[in-house]
Amino acid sequence: MAMTSLHSRFVDASSRHGARTAVVEPGHGEISYHALAALSDRLRDRLYAIGVRPGDRVGIYLRKSIDAVATILGILKCGAAYVPVDPGAPAERNAYIMGNCSVRAVVIEDRCVEKFVAHTSEAGAAAEQIVLEGVGGGAALDQALAHAERVAPAPVCATADSKPDDLAYILYTSGSTGKPKGVMLSHENAVSFVDWCSEVFAPVPDDRFSSHAPFHFDLSILDIHLSLKHGAALVLIPEQSSKDPQHLAQLIEDERITIWYSAPSILGLLAQFGNLERRAFPGLRLILFAGEVFAVKHLRSLSRMLPHPRYFNLYGP
Repeated sequence: MAMTSLHSRFVDASSRHGARTAVVEPGHGEISYHALAALSDRLRDRLYAIGVRPGDRVGIYLRKSIDAVATILGILKCGAAYVPVDPGAPAERNAYIMGNCSVRAVVIEDRCVEKFVAHTSEAGAAAEQIVLEGVGGGAALDQALAHAERVAPAPVCATADSKPDDLAYILYTSGSTGKPKGVMLSHENAVSFVDWCSEVFAPVPDDRFSSHAPFHFDLSILDIHLSLKHGAALVLIPEQSSKDPQHLAQLIEDERITIWYSAPSILGLLAQFGNLERRAFPGLRLILFAGEVFAVKHLRSLSRMLPHPRYFNLYGP
């Protein structure tokens, strides 16, 4: 397949699989490919209206949600690079990250604005804000865009035709040895990885991917962009229960996950405390892991309890 932009994969899938479910947010509903495309288009237009241009950076200061997925796509469609931060991290850290990469705008939850602005002022950085009253199901983003449209309508603009060398996203390191450092990934970097995953894992529209990793971790690239390339469903794992093995096992069963991807430590917890032998996962066909060493005893235990899926160590994308 010819090299194209990261978001063009989703644009193509949304035209072919409009009625299918794109993202599931347990407890907050789901959204179709058609609706997700429309919501991200509206954000694209609003970002352009407030001055975002191709090559700019846009921060994402949101909890994992349909709103956040639509925000990622809207930023990419605008030709900008997305910069996700951990909304649970100190505001000082997030303000540093936003200032360090000179974001042109930030999509942020209202509960985070006050502290973020205070630290941003100290850092001397200023950015346009699109403020959401919480997140969940895409409703908050929809409402924020509808309000902005009433105040000042945004003209429709074309989706950017990003080039291979253009920046797609920036992910920041933990900063354990000093200040967080931004790792800049181009469309070519991301598309090469996603297309390799397509060849190896052969996703189909009936697949249901887990989204366990936070969006500011590199594991999330596979979850989001591989699933949305193939018309599959992306099931968002709530952050508050992401380390609860009983809840995760129940969720894998209830949401009929077919492709699971997480750090080995989570799979180790599932093997030890998930009561997997009491559950049925008939559709689970792939278990992927990366980012840390998987203790052999836990891997053996897991493969005994779940013998049918294929297991892949992706090391680190």
